[in-house]
Amino acid sequence: MAGLILPQLFVYPFTSSQVVPMIKKTLAACALVNHTFNLHASPILYQTVAFTFPNTFTLFVNATNDIKKRCSQMVRHLDFSGFSTCGLQKSSFETQKVVTPELLIHILRSFPELKAFSISESLESVITLDVLKVLFLECKSIKTVDFCGCSSKQFSNALSELSNLIGRVKIDQYYDDDDETTISFRMTCKPLLSHLQRLSFHECPVISEYSTIIPLLAHSPNLTHLDLGGCSIRDLTLNFLAETNIPTKLSHLSLAKCKNISSNAISSLISKCSQLETLNLYGGRNTNIVIKEYDLITILRSPSANNFQKLDIGSSQITPLILTTIKENCSSLQNLGISNAQITNLNLIKDLLTALPNLQYIDLSSIPCFNPLSTNCILDSIKNSNHPIHTIEMSESLLKKLYAVDGWKININYGRRWYYSREIQGRTVRPDRVHGRKLDITEYGPRFMSNIFQYYSFDA
Repeated sequence: MAGLILPQLFVYPFTSSQVVPMIKKTLAACALVNHTFNLHASPILYQTVAFTFPNTFTLFVNATNDIKKRCSQMVRHLDFSGFSTCGLQKSSFETQKVVTPELLIHILRSFPELKAFSISESLESVITLDVLKVLFLECKSIKTVDFCGCSSKQFSNALSELSNLIGRVKIDQYYDDDDETTISFRMTCKPLLSHLQRLSFHECPVISEYSTIIPLLAHSPNLTHLDLGGCSIRDLTLNFLAETNIPTKLSHLSLAKCKNISSNAISSLISKCSQLETLNLYGGRNTNIVIKEYDLITILRSPSANNFQKLDIGSSQITPLILTTIKENCSSLQNLGISNAQITNLNLIKDLLTALPNLQYIDLSSIPCFNPLSTNCILDSIKNSNHPIHTIEMSESLLKKLYAVDGWKININYGRRWYYSREIQGRTVRPDRVHGRKLDITEYGPRFMSNIFQYYSFDA
């Protein structure tokens, strides 16, 4: 009987149907009840091993040999993204003595079934060539690698050395009679990272496009999730991707805040993607127009358009024609970002909401047609149509002039983003954790993100 009931209780902890609270202490207590409970609780308990402070890392390292005997097949995700020494009065030099490349290599080799690895800026000093060789080349089960906020020269050099080791892409440029440039790419060796499916370099601006990013992409032909948001890439990277088979497999792509890529290169790449569900092209608050109207139409009529569930084209040239194209081609949208849209007619926004029956979130920041009166009109329209939308992101300056009305509350926070939100079917939603700028490539959800990843995703 226990064999039938317990598997239903101890379901995979990152699904929405779990029964047991995903609190480590609760799982640890369950694991101590008896042998049967231990068999079901331990795989969940060790599914993700996350380190927040140096002392927890030290305790884990000291027990690694014992853990390896019992749980080497259970650990799937090593998460260093939340590691921090803030408030501990420890210098970065002291931290480097606690978490060393040698210890990290030992841990990586101890768990052969490891599938995901996450790390942020606080530990980028331990990412050496030796660590990268073990992570990318020895950990054959690894499918997800998530670097975030890493901007040191050492980190950049280590990745460049890895790219040189596995083989780079030969890039040839030709000029025709009209002085137009033709670029060709040639791989000189077979891909070595075919096992990799999800890759993130979110806000890692120091990484070289030519010597690092393109070679790593060339060796990763099976990517489904790719986050290059905030990277210093140019059209060369997008042109390279467009010549590979990667676009046919991508389901999640972020090019947010990439300042050096052209509108045409973006649309050319997206037009070759056939399975995209999440696309983030957010340009930032204070940037010039990122994507022109013509190229936006190309994107919104691409093979993936009807699959889009999350789309952010904020700060692009969003005109009434663009809203019409969204209505005609993107009926599956759940999250939509159109901040800084050049819309002066409120009825266009009302018509857009009516045409998107699955929409739950929309970013209407810095749109000219909104003022206190028109905002109330939108809320009335949503109420009268029973629309399921529960979160509206708006400008701070506007929301400070408004009040709670008809179940809609203003989310007062200390971040840069402000929201109108409401409960849906008695369920309270955290509006500041609905629409992230960083791809959640592990797809565990905001609740299980470290504080540092939450900052980059929702607060930055």
